[in-house]
Amino acid sequence: MSIEVNVRHEMEESTKKFAELHAEKCAEQVVAKFSKVDNVHVVVDHQRFMYEAEFVVHVKGHTVRAKEHATNLRSAIDTSSARVTKQLRKLANKVEAVHIHQAKHV
Repeated sequence: MSIEVNVRHEMEESTKKFAELHAEKCAEQVVAKFSKVDNVHVVVDHQRFMYEAEFVVHVKGHTVRAKEHATNLRSAIDTSSARVTKQLRKLANKVEAVHIHQAKHV
């Protein structure tokens, strides 16, 4: 399992360091909640007055993506992390429901 964080475009060094640390922390929380995560790729971008955070999570057989734009860096990272967590929870519930459904009909 690997976590990769990329920061694109020019940012101040302190902002870049904060983005890397905060994104990695959020990615570790996602991995801690879901055991079948293979790879997490986080991209943080800055364009004019907006920050963009994108989480791409590879789970066994699926790829889950979440992208968020905000004027605040922390807000963009937290919101995209929350979205990908919600999508992974929904995917896990679907997989569990299919297994339960198949077990009842066997």
